Amino acid sequence: MHGSKLNQEATNTYSQSYAAKIAEEFFSQNDSISGQQIIAVTPVKQVNFFVLKVLFDEWQSEIKKFKSPYFDYKSEDVNQSLKAFINTLSKNIRIEKEHFQPLLEKAVVSTLVLLYEPAKYYSQELSKSNSADKSRELKANSKYIKLHKPLFDFIFQNLSEGNDLNSAIHTAMASYKDGNQEIEQTASLLEKTLPLNVVEEQETVEELPMPEPLEELEEIEISAPEESASQEEINNEFEPIEEEEVESVSDNINQQYKGDIKTLNQQYEEKEKSKTVAAALETKSLSNLKNNININQRYMFVNDLFEGNDKDYEVAMDEVEECDSFDSSVELLVQNYAKKYAWDMNADEVKELLKVIFKRFR
Repeated sequence: MHGSKLNQEATNTYSQSYAAKIAEEFFSQNDSISGQQIIAVTPVKQVNFFVLKVLFDEWQSEIKKFKSPYFDYKSEDVNQSLKAFINTLSKNIRIEKEHFQPLLEKAVVSTLVLLYEPAKYYSQELSKSNSADKSRELKANSKYIKLHKPLFDFIFQNLSEGNDLNSAIHTAMASYKDGNQEIEQTASLLEKTLPLNVVEEQETVEELPMPEPLEELEEIEISAPEESASQEEINNEFEPIEEEEVESVSDNINQQYKGDIKTLNQQYEEKEKSKTVAAALETKSLSNLKNNININQRYMFVNDLFEGNDKDYEVAMDEVEECDSFDSSVELLVQNYAKKYAWDMNADEVKELLKVIFKRFR
């Protein structure tokens, strides 16, 4: 596990193909899928439970919209009624193919990250929460974790002892023995559905001079076994949500990129163009930016770069669409969003976004 990095592009492609194949097989004989069926929809237990987690996360978003400032949602009566409502819904999960496949794609991505880069998984997941009690947040998600359980226990223990998130993860990773057998077993289960090739052992694609933003893609991999579940277990996945500054980037962040931005297009243009159809499609400009960002990329950009703020993401993409060059679009992002959300401009998510935008101006 150590020394392996996920290739984000390969991971997204694999997740889409895997989800499409599973969905095609299942829905060729079923009109919809239930909660009980989700628990065993793939041979990989972690994927199945992450589908439930994604479903629950979506439900949390819906509950927030449902709440009104005109009523007391902290009232015990209201809370109990809401619990009963949610339990009833959990017994009546019914999802059709067009809505289920995107959930499955997200679940496969999360499984691969947890399997091969667990430190990254926990860092991203817990950083999304506004709760000061990270150990409580981690415990609330424990029912979904089926891979690297000893590591989970290490992190939970460190957080419970008052360590900050980064220290807790670092200490736990240092103590955790690689679950190589678990990785091999999970990869084997995934291979039964679709050949897996998402990890490049410390290898990177040809890098660009701009703070390694566009082409250095990271690696990923996959999850564990299978198991049946009772309705009570499914019910436990759904429960009412509880209500609970980002560090500013230095003022010279734009200066950090000015020199490299000017040479970026030159670097791309100097590359020898492949004569294959695939290469031609890869370099073809994107006429509409948002329509050419797949669901996994959008999920990653919104959650990792815009802290879940869909409105800011949509506005940013519209503004980039109006830019007349790649340079001006990067300038816009740096000034309006990189500072606001304290982006690490060497992060994979930023590289992936810049790569998509670069194609827009080819």
